[in-house]
Amino acid sequence: MPTQETSAREVRGPARAVAARWPTLLAIAVLTGACSLIADSALSDKPSESGGGGAPTGSASGGDRCGPDCPEGACCDGVCVDLSGDVRHCGACGAACASAEACCGGSCADVLNDPSHCGACDAACPNTTCVGGHCSSDCLLGFDNCDGNIVTNGCEVDLSSDRERCGGCSLQCPSGAVCDGGKCTCAPPLLECDNRVETGCEIDGSSDDANCGACGVTCGPNTSCVGGECACAPGYADCNRSPEDGCEASLGTDANCARCGDACPSGSACALPAGCTCAPGLLDCDGAPGCEASVTDPATCGACGARCPEPTPFCDGASCAASCRAGLTTCGRECVDTRTNPRHCGACGVAAGPHQHCDGGTLVCDEGFDDCDPGVPGCESALDSDARHCGACGVACKPGALCVAGACACAGSTPRDCGADCRVCCSDEDCSEGDGCTTDVCVDGGGACQHTDCGSGQLCCGMAECSECCTSADCRDGDLCSGGVCIAPCATGLVACDGACVSLESSAHCGACGNDCLSGRTCGGGACTPAWVGMTRTGAPAARQMAAATWTGSVLFVWGGRTSAGDVDDGAHYDPSRDEWSPLGRAGAPSPRVLAGAAWTGSRVLVWGGGPSSNADALATGGQYDPATRTWRAMGTAGAPAARRAPIAVWTGTRLLIWGGSAGGVPVAGGALYDPRADTWTAVSGDGAAPARNGVAWAWSGAMLYLFGGRSGNTPTNEGYTYNPTTDTWRALPTAGAPEPRSDAFAVWMGDRLLIWGGRDDDGDAMDSGGIYDPVAGTWGGIVNGGRPSRRMREERRTGWAGWTGSRALLVGGRDGATLRRDGKLYDPGSGWAAINPAAERQHSYGVGVWTGTELIVWSGLDGFALSPDGQRFRP
Repeated sequence: MPTQETSAREVRGPARAVAARWPTLLAIAVLTGACSLIADSALSDKPSESGGGGAPTGSASGGDRCGPDCPEGACCDGVCVDLSGDVRHCGACGAACASAEACCGGSCADVLNDPSHCGACDAACPNTTCVGGHCSSDCLLGFDNCDGNIVTNGCEVDLSSDRERCGGCSLQCPSGAVCDGGKCTCAPPLLECDNRVETGCEIDGSSDDANCGACGVTCGPNTSCVGGECACAPGYADCNRSPEDGCEASLGTDANCARCGDACPSGSACALPAGCTCAPGLLDCDGAPGCEASVTDPATCGACGARCPEPTPFCDGASCAASCRAGLTTCGRECVDTRTNPRHCGACGVAAGPHQHCDGGTLVCDEGFDDCDPGVPGCESALDSDARHCGACGVACKPGALCVAGACACAGSTPRDCGADCRVCCSDEDCSEGDGCTTDVCVDGGGACQHTDCGSGQLCCGMAECSECCTSADCRDGDLCSGGVCIAPCATGLVACDGACVSLESSAHCGACGNDCLSGRTCGGGACTPAWVGMTRTGAPAARQMAAATWTGSVLFVWGGRTSAGDVDDGAHYDPSRDEWSPLGRAGAPSPRVLAGAAWTGSRVLVWGGGPSSNADALATGGQYDPATRTWRAMGTAGAPAARRAPIAVWTGTRLLIWGGSAGGVPVAGGALYDPRADTWTAVSGDGAAPARNGVAWAWSGAMLYLFGGRSGNTPTNEGYTYNPTTDTWRALPTAGAPEPRSDAFAVWMGDRLLIWGGRDDDGDAMDSGGIYDPVAGTWGGIVNGGRPSRRMREERRTGWAGWTGSRALLVGGRDGATLRRDGKLYDPGSGWAAINPAAERQHSYGVGVWTGTELIVWSGLDGFALSPDGQRFRP
C-alpha cells in the first residue's frame, strides 16, 4: 500500500522495486512490442485489392482503388488504412512508428514511458510516471497521493493549487486563504492578523482601521480605511504629512481654510465656501495680503479711499460726521463700537491679540483656542492640537498620545492604548503580523514588537505552523513527511497519517487518512458502517423544534427553540466522536426564541434574529457565545438589520452575513454584515440586490452567497443572484438555460459549481428536475437526471438537508405534498445520481439538521405530531 505523503521529487517504495526490475521489464516490453509489430506486419502485408500494379510501399495511391468512402490521404499502397492507429502509417502514409511504439491518435507514442499512453493508447497515468508500460507510484512534481489509492486515481492532488492540501497532504489553508504555488496566502483584500488558524484570514484589509492594507497598519485619528488606504474623514486633512497624528488639521479654519496651507492673512477669517474674507469692520486697501484698514478710520471711512474732509473729520464706519453719534466712543477721529471693535475692545487702544475677538466689549478667544498662559498675549493655545491643553486648558494627553481635533488619541507609532500610556503594544497578542510561523513578543515595556522566526531545523509550512518538514522533499534518506515530521517509509499494509504509520482498516483512518468513523461505527473494507447511527439521550437537552444550530468544527451547537413547556434560552453541545452531550452556559444568553440564525466564527457562535413561537413577530437582537468560557455577550443593535425570523446566517471569514428571512409572515429584504471584534453592523448594499421572496434556495461558496428562485405571493421565479461580501456587490445570474421557475429548491455548492434540484412549481407541486450553474463560464447546464430521487421540495428550517462530501452532493429529506421524505441520494457531477440512501428512522420535522463535512446530524423536532428526543447521524 503506498504511503499518504508521496514525494513529488523522490522515487520510494514500489517505485524503487520497479526501478530495480527495469532491465527485465524493458527486455520483455521490447520483445512483446516487437512480436506484436511483426504479427501486425504479417497480417497486413497482402496484395492490393485492385489486383496488382499498386503504388510503391508507403505512398498514397489513387483514391479509386480504395473506394469513394476512404478519407483523403488514407489510401496507402492501395489499402484504406486508419491513420490514427496504424503503426506503419501513423498520421500519414509511410510514417511508421519505431519499435515498441504505438500509433495513438495519429502520433507515435512510446507506450513504455509515455504517461499519456502507458502500456496502451490513451491509458493515462494520473500525474505519475510511466515505467516499462506501467504507471509507477512516483508522483509528478507538484502532485501527491493523498488518499493512499495510487492504483485507482494516482497522485490525485495538485499541491500547488489545492487549498485543502496546499504544499502537503495534511496542510489545509485557513478560511479566506487560497493556495498559490504550494503556499497558503490570503485572497486580497483579506488578511490573517491574529495567528490563529481557526479564524483564517479574518481581517478585511480594505476597510479595517486597525489593519489597513496590511496587518498592524493603524489609521490615525480622523481617518478611516478605504480601499486598503487610510483616507481623511470629510473636513480633515493630513497637513503635516505625518502618519503619527492621522489627519490632524481641520479644514475651514484660518490656518487651513480650503486646503492645507491655505492660511488666512491678518485681519481676515475663513468663511467657506467663499474662502478667506475680511473680518467685520476691516478692509484690504493696499492689495497686499491681509485686511489692514478699518472702516471707522477717517482715511478709509466705510470703503477704501473714502477720506473724511473738514468739517466732517470723524468716521462712524458708514459715513463721515462732524462728531460721533450717541452710543459710539471717540478714539482719535474714529467713532467705534467698543463692544465689537477688535482694536478698541471695551476702551480705546485695547486691541485683540492672536486668536482673539471682541464680544460685548470683552476680549474673547476664537473657537478652538484658549488663553492657557496669561503671560502670553492673545489666546496662544490651540485646544484642537496642543497635547498639554487638549480640549481645555490643563487637560494633558497621556504619554504617547497626541491631541487631534480636541481629543487625545494614540499616535501612529504608539497605536495601542494601554491605559496609563500609549505604546507600540500592550501584550504579545498586539504584535501579530499575520505570519503564523513567527513567535511575536511585546518587549521594552511595550515599546517594540519582536518577531522570532522558526527555530533551527524547522520550516514554515503554509501560514499555519513551524514543522520539521512541509513535503517529503524536505526529508532525507527516503523518509516521508507526514504531519510535519519525517518518518521512515511505512511497512506493507500501512500508510503515513499525521506522523504515524496506520492501517486504513482502522476506525480512525477508515479507507483514507483522517476518515474517522466516529462513535457507533466500525471500519470494514475501507468503509464505515452502518450508515445511520443513533445519538445518546444521556445529557441531551429537552426535545424541541425550531432551534438554532451550527457545526463548530468538532461539536454540534444547539440553542433555543420551543420545548413542550414553551420557548427556551438553553442548549447544548454534541460531540459525535464520543457520542456525548454537554450543556451550554446560560449567563447573558439572548431571550428565548425560535428560528434564530447561528454561525461559527472559529472562536465564537453568533446567534441572531428569530422570534416567539406564539406569533409571527421577529426580533433584531442576538448574542455571542464563547465555548471556552461558556458565557454569552450581547451583540450590538446599532445599525443592525430589520428584525426577521429564520434569516440566512453565514460566516464569511471576517463577518457574519445576515440576509433574508421573514417577519409577520412576510419575506424581509436586505441584510447586514456584523463584525464581532468591533461589535458593529454594516448594511449590505441594496444596489442590484435580490428582492424579498419566500422559499429562496441558497448556498455559500466560501466567498459568495448564491440565491435562486423563490416566490412573491404564489408566483415562483427562476431568477438568481450572487452577493460578494468583500466588495459588497450584487450580480444577477443569467436566466437563459436556468431551471424552470420554482421555490423551496435544494441548493448545494459543489466546490466549483452550484447545483439546484427539486422544489415546488407554480401549482405548489413538488419537482424532480434541476440544473447546474458554472460561475466561470457564466452559464447554466443540465444535470444527469437518470435514477433521480423522488419528487420533493426543501422547506427552510422544517425538512430537507444538503451537503457536499468533497466529491458528491448529498440531498436528504424534503416533502412531497403531505408526505415527509426520510431518504436521500448522492449526486456525482461526473456520473449522476447514485443508489438511494437508507431512510432515517424519524421525520425530525422542524428539528436540527447540520452537515459537518462528513456526517449529517439530525436531532429532535416533530415525529408526526410529537416532539422526538432522539437524534441520528448519517454518513454517506
